[in-house]
Amino acid sequence: MSTLTLDRSDLTAPDVADLLRTRLGAGYNVLPGLRTSRRPLARPRPAPADTVLVGRGSNRLFCAHVTLVRRGGHTDVEIVPGGLGWETAVNSLRLGRRIRRALIEASASAAG
Repeated sequence: MSTLTLDRSDLTAPDVADLLRTRLGAGYNVLPGLRTSRRPLARPRPAPADTVLVGRGSNRLFCAHVTLVRRGGHTDVEIVPGGLGWETAVNSLRLGRRIRRALIEASASAAG
């Protein structure tokens, strides 16, 4: 799991979903209210409103979910790669990094 702290306490899952759809492009599925499953090739599972699933293809193998945790004047964004074995490492190194970079770039462009 990777955690990113953003200086916004008003950030919502729909905001993050819109941002990720824009930054990641059409090849990615961005689905609020869903999360990854730790079972191999399992379907995404329902999640709290502050969770967004990001995946490619059927979302069963290449996926990660983003959870927002508001603390005081900022929001911690937790990026959790999907999978149980080798796919966890792949999702962490590839998809997790892309999500993190998209959020950092969006935060930098909003600040500047």
